[in-house]
Amino acid sequence: MDSEGKRRVIRIGVWVAILGLLLGVLSSIIMATGADAHAALKSISPKDGSSVSTTPTQVVLTFNEPISTSFATVTVTGADGVVSAGKTVVDGGTVTQALAPDLANGRYTVTYRVVSEDGHPVSDRTTFTVAAATSTPSASETSVPSATPLPATPSASRSSAASTVPDDADAAGSGRGLRIGLAVGVAALALAGGTALVASGRRQSGRDPGE
Repeated sequence: MDSEGKRRVIRIGVWVAILGLLLGVLSSIIMATGADAHAALKSISPKDGSSVSTTPTQVVLTFNEPISTSFATVTVTGADGVVSAGKTVVDGGTVTQALAPDLANGRYTVTYRVVSEDGHPVSDRTTFTVAAATSTPSASETSVPSATPLPATPSASRSSAASTVPDDADAAGSGRGLRIGLAVGVAALALAGGTALVASGRRQSGRDPGE
């Protein structure tokens, strides 16, 4: 094979290698950004594990991106069964579920299932406790001394141990930064590899005439 033919083969090989590396980088970036397209719960009211002294009238979930208006369901149950009332309402990234009036004191479970705009379902459950103050006793009731001490209200201890919903958006942002950083690193390696291949091809081309 003459020198011109060898140089042509070397150039073709170099460009095939560079294109392969660039395609790998592109697929890595697409996977990194696509993995963060799912919705994540930012907050919920009442908070998960909280104890509330005022009877709530609704449960409000806030997500980090808009939620599909189809298939969104929020069910709230207590000791007496389901206490959610009416249809779940979706407004952008906010999902609201009305509750039955005058909830009794006790523990309630919120079970939700929504679908992000990319079609990925998100579901979980949280809890809260209603510990509303009892009604004020009448004058005749207060005149009668009580021999039995009243139990301490659990609202203070429960509220101190109340947990909040983790900020999945911050975790998702951290994971996004890591994946994009890896993709940039792969791109830098691809560029360095392509440069080395081009330099190698030029050196080989320069040696061909004297061989």
